[in-house]
Formats: sequence, C-alpha cells, structure tokens
Amino acid sequence: MAILGAHVDSSGGLHLAFERAKAMGAEAIQVHPTPPGFWGSPKLDENRIATFKEAAANHGHPPFYFHAVYLINLAGDDPTLRQRSESTLAGYLKAADDLGVDGVIFHTGSHKGAGFEARLPSITEHLKHVLERASPKSARLLIENNAGLGGCVGAKFEEIAEMISALDGDPRVAVCFDTCHAFASGYDERTAAEVKKTIDELDRVVGLKRVEVIHCNDSVTGLGSNRDRHANIGTGQIGEEGFRALLHEPRLAKLPFILEVPGAGGGPDAEQVAVLRKLGRLAQT
Repeated sequence: MAILGAHVDSSGGLHLAFERAKAMGAEAIQVHPTPPGFWGSPKLDENRIATFKEAAANHGHPPFYFHAVYLINLAGDDPTLRQRSESTLAGYLKAADDLGVDGVIFHTGSHKGAGFEARLPSITEHLKHVLERASPKSARLLIENNAGLGGCVGAKFEEIAEMISALDGDPRVAVCFDTCHAFASGYDERTAAEVKKTIDELDRVVGLKRVEVIHCNDSVTGLGSNRDRHANIGTGQIGEEGFRALLHEPRLAKLPFILEVPGAGGGPDAEQVAVLRKLGRLAQT
C-alpha cells in the first residue's frame, strides 16, 4: 500500500514534527518550516541540524518534505518579486539539503495574463539560478501542479513538462501531484476508470518517474472549477471511490500520499489518516 502521510505542525522546532506525525499515524511528513504567508527561508545552525538529524534517525528517516512559502512567484512581470522568490526558494532548497530533507514543494506562481509561453524563459532562468545557488546534493525541487485560477502556472501537465524540458531534464527537479488541483484543472478522478485515464495522461505528458509525492486532498468544488479548495477525504467532489482507486493504482503504490485536508479544523489529523488507510485496505469495486 502507498505510504500515508500528512502536513504536520513544526512549531517549536522542525524535529518535533516526527513525534507529531507518529501520533496521528502518518508515515510521511510535510511541514512549513517558516510561516507560509511571510517571506523568509529556514535559518539553521549546527545544533538545529544535529537535533533534526538525530530525530530523523530515531524515527527511521520517513519521507520528509518542506512546502515553500505561498508568496513565491517566478512567473510574474515584477522583477523584484521574482528575485525575492528566487532567493527564498534557493534558501529553502539549501536548508532542505543541509538537513537531509527529501525536497521542497513549491508553486511556480502566476503569469497574470501574459501567458505561459511568454513567461517560460524567465521561469527557467530563475529555476536554474535556484539550483545553482543551492547546489543540492540530494534534496530536490518539486514543482506542484496548480488549480489554474488567475493564470497560475502548472495547471496543465504540459506546462510542467515544458518547465522540466527547459531545465534539460535536470534530475534535481521532480513533481508533486495534487489530487484536488488536478481535479479543479479538469482531470477527473472520481472513478477507477477516470483515475487510470488521468494517471495515463500524467505518465504520457510528464512521466511518472518524475512524480515523487502525492498531495492527497478531496475537492470542495467541481471538476474544472479552477478553484483550490481542499475537502476532507470522501466528503468532497472526488469522493471515496476516487481515493480508493488512487490508493490502489499500482503505478503510485510506492509514493507518499500527504494529506493537506482541513480535518476537524486544525489540519490533517489521526482521523483523516485512518480514513485514508481504510480506503487503501478496501478492495476496489
């Protein structure tokens, strides 16, 4: 069965996320190492690095990802904002590599009506600079697919594929596939047949070898709505049948499924992890 995980609170120290994940039954972890609505990259020192690495070892080195701040926009027309985004993302990737974290998941941003093709050269330049500045030995940069509202880049698989191609297929770049964002962008996942069709398309366009982690979220809004509104598993428009199919899709079997759902109001919790685990055990109909 897939590795089931969750976005976890890391307040008070990144090393505390391991015990919090364990308490909710999560086998893979994502955190915001800095507040997601404010500029800034993780600040580390030797003691913090050692403490984190000790905690990771004590918990068997589960898959662990950073989610970068939401302010990043490498696709806009404001050079100052793009430069700040580049610096922040590079800082995140360097911190992830120093800690032994698997990767940094990020949103590319919005072209604000200019069009993806027009902004691709600028996006590519900034991503190349991020990789040069951070020079990661093991941590990867993970492009997340987007729901598509307001000219956001990466709503279609073709845009993700073009970004990777423009980076000459750099092996340090991978993909985070968000189920809610895909559904909002028009990729159906409500039945086993539709899940197969969507994963076939993802494989054909991007290549599943590039997909490293799944953001596992139901959708409040309907297919093709272009709205990024996460629902608890089975309570949204994708529904239990869709997630059962995703969890039983053999091509995704070894990937971490990370919940970013509202839970009871405070984010992913033990109950939501248990729902996912139950669907993973149930045979497909």
